[in-house]
Amino acid sequence: MNKKSKKIVLIIVGIAVVLFLGLLGLNYFLENKLKKQIAESPEHLKIQYETISVNALSGNVKFVKPRISIFQEKTKKITATIELEKFSVEGFSYFNYLFQDKIAVDDIIFKQAKITYYKNEAPKSDSSKNVFDKLKQIVQIESIEMKEAFVTIFDGSNDSLMLKSDNLNFKFDGIKIDPAKKKNPVSYEDFKLTSNSTFYSLGEYENLLLESMDVSSDRSKFSGVKLKTKYSKHALTQMIKVERDHYDLAIDSITIKNQDFGFKQDSVFYFKSKRVDFYQPNFKIYRNKLVTDDMSIKPLYSKMLRELGFDLTLNNVFINNTSIVYTEKTKEETSGGKILFSKLNAEIQNLSNTYKSKDSITLIKVKAVFMDNTPIDVDWSFDVNNLQDSFVFKAKMGGLNAESMNQFMEPNLNIQLEGAIKQTYFTINGTDNTSHIDLQIKYDEFDVIILKDKTKKKNKLLSTIVNIFVSKDSEDVSNDFRKGSKSDVERVKNKSVFNYLWINIKEGLLQAMVGDGKKK
Repeated sequence: MNKKSKKIVLIIVGIAVVLFLGLLGLNYFLENKLKKQIAESPEHLKIQYETISVNALSGNVKFVKPRISIFQEKTKKITATIELEKFSVEGFSYFNYLFQDKIAVDDIIFKQAKITYYKNEAPKSDSSKNVFDKLKQIVQIESIEMKEAFVTIFDGSNDSLMLKSDNLNFKFDGIKIDPAKKKNPVSYEDFKLTSNSTFYSLGEYENLLLESMDVSSDRSKFSGVKLKTKYSKHALTQMIKVERDHYDLAIDSITIKNQDFGFKQDSVFYFKSKRVDFYQPNFKIYRNKLVTDDMSIKPLYSKMLRELGFDLTLNNVFINNTSIVYTEKTKEETSGGKILFSKLNAEIQNLSNTYKSKDSITLIKVKAVFMDNTPIDVDWSFDVNNLQDSFVFKAKMGGLNAESMNQFMEPNLNIQLEGAIKQTYFTINGTDNTSHIDLQIKYDEFDVIILKDKTKKKNKLLSTIVNIFVSKDSEDVSNDFRKGSKSDVERVKNKSVFNYLWINIKEGLLQAMVGDGKKK
């Protein structure tokens, strides 16, 4: 190698060494500047860590085992703690920051985070400021990812658990923060969220549990869904001042397809899906009627949808292979009577409060087995835009042994039924105020037995008197169907939707079985 070549090599090596040393110096300068800024954090923000490393060339910053504690400024109460195995910011763009007045980052990664949050009521003197108020530049991040996180939220007033989620993983892609958009400054292109186990307190009385969830921007799946009352039936009865159902709901899984959600015109939240499936819900409901009645107004479903508070559009909802057990206790000495539905499958079309066309009414079709052996089909429809809350409810039932109703009738109404109901059809047309029912029923050897209160033996005198008015069977009318109809059935508005259906059916049965059985 000649002298000229050696000189060139030495110059190159020298430049490389200077650049390397300069980069080390820049890394050292940036690292110390970052440490100084952390040390000068406000009093309500405490940041600790084992090590920090900065790579100015790649734009990477990495914290090892950081711990962040956040306190309320006025009260000094702990608000949140965040412990991480590692936190890193990768691919910070100096060019965008210096020449385009924009903060651009490739990736932000949180690894093995343990997040504890205490929900405290903010003091009145605290001003509620937007977290992005001091941000001036647009922020663009290719992805934010949290891996293997554990999140716990407590009610700061009593330390009760509000939410707990284990092994939470999420990734947001294409994040943009635009401070010029005051209402919703944050947007993203795609996201994915998974968790192994989630607990959420729905309020004073119920808990929601999920075995797992898998959520992305266009689809969701929730497995092992459970909604349960926090207390036993007896304990709940001692706590409440007015009637309240005791719930035990278990759903194998819920899937949501072709979903879309966000804020319309930056203000109104909306949720859309073309198909939602509930698989194998098992629902047990218990109500103690000995507790004082809840006299609040119960709106019909059309009004509930109309006044939901956000835009909901579900094209099709399917409920697959459901069982429902409703138990109602009306006497202290009994455990309550039961009504059973099994093998219930339902399809709901146009479950929405956004449709404007009169043709897009909500349609509900149900097929089920009632009281273990009676097939029942239901067609139910209503228009959410109809302010009178008009609806049509049609049902047909197959053969029913009257004795199968005794598990509900005997403990609650102190009567027994005997005989066989072969077929029943009825249609209810109604509004929020009144309704009309047309009913047809075919039955044989029907008897009503009144029981004595204490011995539960047959009260022969009362039973004989009642059965004088009840037609024994339906063979004395044309085509063996006795018919009943009743208009102006008034809704009791502090009772449930199903109470409204029941009082219609009761009026139709009375007209068919006690009247002449002919169509009016």
